Amino acid sequence: MEWDSRKAASWAPPCRRLYLARQQRAADLRSAGDAAGASSVRSQTTKREYGFSKGKRGAVLKAPAGKTRITIRLDNDVLDWFRAQVHAAGGGNYQSLINQALQQHIGARREPLEQTLRRVLREELSRGLKSAANG
Repeated sequence: MEWDSRKAASWAPPCRRLYLARQQRAADLRSAGDAAGASSVRSQTTKREYGFSKGKRGAVLKAPAGKTRITIRLDNDVLDWFRAQVHAAGGGNYQSLINQALQQHIGARREPLEQTLRRVLREELSRGLKSAANG
């Protein structure tokens, strides 16, 4: 007589029944053969395990007014730097920090060269005067 895992599950302890059920599910997926068959078996299993009757398609959270949700690819070192800055500040959102850095860059690009030079000279002169007064 051949060993039947389904019959064994009836007398097996709970942990063994779970193991056997997983093996049976894997066997069902393997026997489905092609990807479409395996997909339908997975789909049926997923529907049994999770209730999607009240599920909604689309983004979970809508973007606030004036903001647009995008997907962007950044270098890992850039992303790590922004995350480290947020961590060093004690929390926050690295995406907001990236947005702020981009806004500052745009603002700096809009400022004419003469205005930038005047601003830098004023800042440096005020620092020089303060250090001369203190030293």
